Amino acid sequence: MRIALVPSFLYVVGGTEKLSLEMYRALRDLDYEVDLYTAYLSERAWEALTSGMNGIPRPIVLGEPLINRLFSRALLLRRLLAAPYLGRRIRKLRHRYDLIIETGSSIPLKWADASYVHFPPVDILKFYLEHQYRLRLYERAYDLLVGWMARALADYSKPVMANSTWTARYVREAYGSQRVYVVHPPVNVEELSSVGGDRGRIVLTVSRIEWGKKVTEIPEIARLVPEAEFYLVGATSPASEPVVRELKRRAEGLRNFHVETDVPRRRILELMSQASIYLHPPLAEHFGIAIAEAAAAGLVPVVYRDGGGWTDIASRIDKGLGYTGVEEAAHIVRSLLNDHGRLKELSSRAREVAKDFSYEKFKERLNEVIKELARA
Repeated sequence: MRIALVPSFLYVVGGTEKLSLEMYRALRDLDYEVDLYTAYLSERAWEALTSGMNGIPRPIVLGEPLINRLFSRALLLRRLLAAPYLGRRIRKLRHRYDLIIETGSSIPLKWADASYVHFPPVDILKFYLEHQYRLRLYERAYDLLVGWMARALADYSKPVMANSTWTARYVREAYGSQRVYVVHPPVNVEELSSVGGDRGRIVLTVSRIEWGKKVTEIPEIARLVPEAEFYLVGATSPASEPVVRELKRRAEGLRNFHVETDVPRRRILELMSQASIYLHPPLAEHFGIAIAEAAAAGLVPVVYRDGGGWTDIASRIDKGLGYTGVEEAAHIVRSLLNDHGRLKELSSRAREVAKDFSYEKFKERLNEVIKELARA
C-alpha cells in the first residue's frame, strides 16, 4: 500500500510535528510505502526534530500561498490558508497513492482520506473562554476567523484520528464524526525506562516557551515551594521573546527557579534523572507528550485537572495529581516531596501507565486504523 503523509507545516518543534515523523517511521516499519509532503519546512525545526532519528527523509515542500507572507507568526491561520493550496497539489498526485493522511491542520480535509486531530480549531475560542484564558479583542477576532475557516474547510464525513480520549470527545462535538480513532502519540519508553538516579527535590517542566502554554505560572508555583528547585526547559520561536521577559519579571528575587531554552535532548534526560516531580503548566493539554515522557522516566506528573494529559495519563496514576490553581499545585508538590514512600510508589505506577504509550503500542494501533481505512 502506498501512503502520502502530509504534515501541513513543519515550522516549530512541537507535538504535532513529532507525531508526524513518528507516524512516518511507524508506517515504514510496517512495510508501507510512504512519501512525506509539507507546505513549509523550517530548517531550524527540522534539525531539532530529526536529531537522533535515522532514516527520515526530507519532505517534498509543495509551498504555500503568497498571502501567508502577511501572517508569518500566525501559525494556525497559515496552516488553514495553506490547506486548500496543498490540496490542489496533492490531488494531482492522487493516482500514486492508496491513502492520503494529513497530520497538521486538525481538520478532516476534503482532499485527505483521514486526518490526525490534535484539537479541532472550530472550537478554539469556546475552549479558551471555558478555560479562562484572558483574551484581547484582536485575539478573539482571530480565533473567530480561525473557527470560521475551519468549518469551511472541513468534510464532516471523513474519518479522524485523535490524540486522546479527551480530544476524541471534542472531535465528535465539533465535526459530528462517527469514525474517530484514538491513536495516542508514542514516547520512547525504552530510552526513558532507564532514566533514573539520585532524584532530589527538583521539579521539572518541559514546554514550548509561548503564551498559550501558560509557562509564566510556573515561577508563581516555585515561589510557594521555596524548598524545591524548579526547572523550566523548552524550545523557543520568534514569538517567545516577550514570554521570556515575563518569566524573568515574575521570577525576580527567586533563587529556586531556572529557565533553560533550546537545550539538547541529553540535557532534558539529565534533568529527568535528577527530578522527582514533573509539573505541567495550568492548561488543558490535548495529550501531552512531555507528560507521558516524564511518566515513562519515573517522574510523578502533577498536571492541570482537565485535558488529555489528565484523563489519559495522570489520573490513571493517581486521582490526587490534578490541580486547578497555583496554590493547589504548590500544595500537591510539597506533599509529594514530604512523603518519600508515596513518591516512590507513584513513580513505579507512572512507569507502568506510560508503557501504554510506547512506540510498539502506537505502531500496533496505527496499523489497525490503516487497515480499517483501507477497507472503507
